[in-house]
Amino acid sequence: MILIGLGAILGWLGSIALRLDIPGAVLRMILVAILASLIAGLIANGGTFLGSLSLLGFGAAVGVTLPAIVGYYAFATRES
Repeated sequence: MILIGLGAILGWLGSIALRLDIPGAVLRMILVAILASLIAGLIANGGTFLGSLSLLGFGAAVGVTLPAIVGYYAFATRES
């Protein structure tokens, strides 16, 4: 639950900071951040989803989620 909440908060803050005007971009950014946080946190935490979250897992989740948000922003605003 911590990783999901962390991803949702970081995705929401990223959508505020990057100010996308595309319809539905906020929800997609939150979903991208949740997925990135979950994957990175679970890999760094040894695959444990239930129980406590290590500091390494938390740091990995934050460290991977922020570039994922920027990557989504670059993808969403690219010229066609």
